[in-house]
Amino acid sequence: MDYKQKYQKYKQKYLNLLKSQKGGQPFLMDILAGPVFSYLFERNQRLLQLIYTNRQPVMMQPLENFTLNHRYRLQLLGRSSISVLLATRLVQGEIRNTGLELRLAKRIISRTHELPEISPPTLATTLDKSNNGHSSSVSSVAFHPTLPLLATCSWDQTVKLWRLDKPDGSAATCVATLDSSKGWHQGGMVLSVAFHPTLPLLATGSSDNTMKLWRFSADGSAATLAARLGISNEGHFDDVNSVVFHLTLPLMATGSSDKTVKLWRLDKPDGSAATCVATLDSGNEGHSNYVLSVAFHPTLPLLATGSEDNTVKLWRLDKPDGSAATCVTTLDSSNGGHSSSVWSVLFHPTLPLLATCSSDNTTKLWRLDKPDGSAATCVATLDRSNEGHSSAVMSVAFHPTLPFLATGSLDRTTKLWHLVHTPDGSTATCVATLAGHSNSVWSVAFHPTAPLLATGSEDNTVKLWRL
Repeated sequence: MDYKQKYQKYKQKYLNLLKSQKGGQPFLMDILAGPVFSYLFERNQRLLQLIYTNRQPVMMQPLENFTLNHRYRLQLLGRSSISVLLATRLVQGEIRNTGLELRLAKRIISRTHELPEISPPTLATTLDKSNNGHSSSVSSVAFHPTLPLLATCSWDQTVKLWRLDKPDGSAATCVATLDSSKGWHQGGMVLSVAFHPTLPLLATGSSDNTMKLWRFSADGSAATLAARLGISNEGHFDDVNSVVFHLTLPLMATGSSDKTVKLWRLDKPDGSAATCVATLDSGNEGHSNYVLSVAFHPTLPLLATGSEDNTVKLWRLDKPDGSAATCVTTLDSSNGGHSSSVWSVLFHPTLPLLATCSSDNTTKLWRLDKPDGSAATCVATLDRSNEGHSSAVMSVAFHPTLPFLATGSLDRTTKLWHLVHTPDGSTATCVATLAGHSNSVWSVAFHPTAPLLATGSEDNTVKLWRL
C-alpha cells in the first residue's frame, strides 16, 4: 500500500471518529476536520524534524474550539497515531543523512494535507402550499428541543406544526394549522413563534398586539389556547415582534413595536396563567423605537434586546421572578455597534458570545467581558468584505454544539459561518451560501440534534437543509 492509499485509509478512519461524536454532521464535521488535519500534519512535520535532525521543534499552541470528547481527541492528535507511520513510511531506503528526507516529507505533506473539496449542504425538502404550507411570508421558524416537531408562522395569520417524518429532513407532514377558527390570532400577522424548553407549550406573537400560549399534544396534532396576553392584562398595545422562553426559569420575554419589552411569569405549568412582572421602556433606559428581538442568556441572569433605534441593550435580571431588571450596557455605533435597525439577537449556548444582525447588512459578534453583562466588545463584523450578505440581515442562529453560525438575509440567501479556532468568535469564515429561496430569508434555526437547518422566507416557503 503506497503512502497516498495509507493516507486515505487513515483520513477516513479519523473522519469516522469525528462523525461518531454527538452532533456529528457530514458537512459541518468535514469543515471541522480541515483545521484538525492541517494541525495534525504540521505537528507530524515537526516530529519528523526531531526524528531525523535531532533539532527540537518549536512547540505548537493547543488546538482550540474543537468539540471532540477527550478520548477521541487524544486518538486523533496523539503522538502514536500517524506520526510514526509518516516517519517510517516516507523516509526509508537510500535517502539517508543527506537532508533530503526532511525536504521529501515536507513536499509530500504539502501536497496531501488539504482535504478534498467538501460537498455543500443540500436541500432536503420544501414546505409550501403544495403540502399544506403557508400562503404568505414565513416570519419565524422554530424546532422543538426534544420532539420531532417544527413550528412556523406567517403573515397569512396562521401557525403550522410540522412532524419531521425522517431524521434527514426529507419528509415532513403538516399535522396542525392554527388559525382564527381555532381562536388563534385574528386580523394580525403572526410574527414570532417559540417552543418552551421542557413543557408542551408554544408561544406566538402577532401584529394583533397579543402574545398567546398554546398547549399541544406530543405529535403536534392537537393544540388548544391556554392564555391570551394583551393590553387587558398589562400586555402590549402594538405588534408583538418577538417572544422567547427562559431555559430554566418560569419566565417569558416579549418585544413590541410599542417600544417596550415585557417580562412574564408563568404562574401555571399548563400555561393557563401568566403575569406581567416588569416593563422595560424608555423610563428605565429602554429603547426609543420598535423592539424587534429578545433573547435570554442560557445560564446567566441576562436578557438581550435589539431595536429599530439601532441599538442592542443588555439587561441584568435582578430577581429570579423577573420583577426587576436593570439596563447594564447599550451596544451602539459608539462602541462598534450597528448603524441601522437590529433585527435579531442571540446568545451562544456555551461561550460568552452574543450575535446581532442588522439592516446595515452586517452581523456582529460580541464578547461578553463580564458575567453581569456590563461590558461587551465587538470582536467580529461579518459583511461583504468577508463574503457576508449584500442586504439586511434578518436572523441569526448558533449551532447548539458546534462552532457554527447561520444568518438569513433580504438578499435571499442563508450563510453558514465557521467560528474558527477562537473561543471568542473573533475569526469567522463563511463556509457555505444557501441560495434556494426566491425572496428574502426572514428566519433561520438549527435542529437541536439532527444535521438540519430550517429557513423561512418571504417566498411563502420553509426549506429544510441537510448539513
